[in-house]
Amino acid sequence: MSVKKLIAIAIIYFFSFVAWMILGVSNVQRTETAFSSLREEVSNIYGDAVIINAPKCYAETEKANEEIIDGKKTIKQVRETEEIDLTKSNIQIDIRLDQRKKGNLWFPTFKAKFSGEYEFTLKKSPDNERKFYIYFTLNSANSIYNNIELSINDEKINEIMPLVKKKAIEVKPTQEGRFQLRVSYECTGMEKLMYYISPNENDISQINDFNLKIKTDFDDFDFARNMMSPIEKNKVDKGYELVWQFNNSITGKDIGIVIPNKLNPGEIVSRVTFFAPISLLFFLIVLFVLAIVFNANIHPMHYFFLAATFFSFHLMFSYFSDHLNIYATFVIASVVSLILTITYLRTFTVPVLAYFYAPLTQLIYLVIFSYSFFFKGMTGVIVTICSVITLFILMQITSKVDWEQVFSKNNS
Repeated sequence: MSVKKLIAIAIIYFFSFVAWMILGVSNVQRTETAFSSLREEVSNIYGDAVIINAPKCYAETEKANEEIIDGKKTIKQVRETEEIDLTKSNIQIDIRLDQRKKGNLWFPTFKAKFSGEYEFTLKKSPDNERKFYIYFTLNSANSIYNNIELSINDEKINEIMPLVKKKAIEVKPTQEGRFQLRVSYECTGMEKLMYYISPNENDISQINDFNLKIKTDFDDFDFARNMMSPIEKNKVDKGYELVWQFNNSITGKDIGIVIPNKLNPGEIVSRVTFFAPISLLFFLIVLFVLAIVFNANIHPMHYFFLAATFFSFHLMFSYFSDHLNIYATFVIASVVSLILTITYLRTFTVPVLAYFYAPLTQLIYLVIFSYSFFFKGMTGVIVTICSVITLFILMQITSKVDWEQVFSKNNS
């Protein structure tokens, strides 16, 4: 084994690396372009993230203020606003997964059923000088709202357009100085469901007698960034019941659930492609050592074509997945790549290397390594285990190799 051969193999590896990076960038761009256009189409049908703001109740008082302008007294009517405390919140949200496929991409769409009961309490007795309003809106414009029910102080409100047009509804308090709001509806959404505890999303609020339950029919959920985790997570038949309960608490955080999505080909293909140079590096190292052990003469051009068999896997996996099931595409690309390697090696190496060791090595470092990306969070563990096992095997089979003789016999 001459130094020139090693340099030639290194050059082949470098250009293979560049080719994979180009393919990886191409996959990312194709996926992003398709995702942005298809997401807009899905959003027009199902809506974006469902955003629910806590309602607010406030009182308005008109007062006459005297102002002196250019030495003349003028009377100007001024409205003063006073916010009424939200003293009780009881909310139930059921989320049902309804993932949809558009083109070749899956989107995390869902259906939700919302039911909320709220109570506001005046600090002082009602009077005739103040007018009272309740403000509650339907924020997700593209979502489909169905079976909307609204009642205030046990009186059903048939006019629901103020919720859509984001206008306040004038109300009258009970004799005890309370306002009771009940609202329920069904809606569709995509990616996230957010509940903002404060009527103004970025405010710090005092929470009194707050109870929110979210029931899902899926397990693989996540919580939105900087949001509160539930105090209880109860497993039910098809999912979880998540519970948030607070009383006399102050917080600036809110509640958000991230909806899980199915495996999208573009994401997996891009990650597998960018990881390909590591797979090839392992394969070349093992094949290099096996060639020494079996005294097989493998020319740098042979390494070039073997690297091309690896690249053929990722090329097929990248473009076939646009038209076929991702798992079927993976199997086809794996089988074709292995056939190319076996039928090529059998023409110039010993049979045991061509039919057993080389395809086994390719199966581990190409197929298994690539398939590990289908398991979220497990790729690093699988790669680490395979790497350590490989190191152990190589150390054992080369422990008695005279490396000085290997690298000097062609240079003498």
